[in-house]
Amino acid sequence: MRGKILIVEDFADWRDLLQGILQREGHDVESVAGAEEARAYLAKASAPDLAILDIRLVETDESNEEGMRLLAEISRDHPFTSVIMISGHGTMELQRKAFRDLHAFDFFRKEQFVSEEFRRSVREAVEAASRNRQAARDKDYMRGHRFEQWQRRQGE
Repeated sequence: MRGKILIVEDFADWRDLLQGILQREGHDVESVAGAEEARAYLAKASAPDLAILDIRLVETDESNEEGMRLLAEISRDHPFTSVIMISGHGTMELQRKAFRDLHAFDFFRKEQFVSEEFRRSVREAVEAASRNRQAARDKDYMRGHRFEQWQRRQGE
């Protein structure tokens, strides 16, 4: 299954590497360098199936966790978008927070990056987003269908 993917990574080399891997897999990929560019993209485009976010989007700022803030926003505003976090500085505490509190789909450390594991996780995340969207559509359809049936019964 091919998906629509947003990459948010401040290092151009990593952005290019990830984009190349995903485009070779046939995905439609948009990549940006920072959170503001990502927010602008999300405001104008339909929600992606997957967002891949670096935790620290300004490497020179040790306290920067802009990617985690962006994860929270995507989880809130785009509930059917899966998110994979990637970081060269992620602590176990951040990793737990990403999974437990903000419902990240997966987490990769740059220094332990394995392309095949990443590609497998991307496939699973895109499929999960598609299944979740379809389940919501089906639920809405059934809710509307039941309402129509109820209206017809009221008219009898």
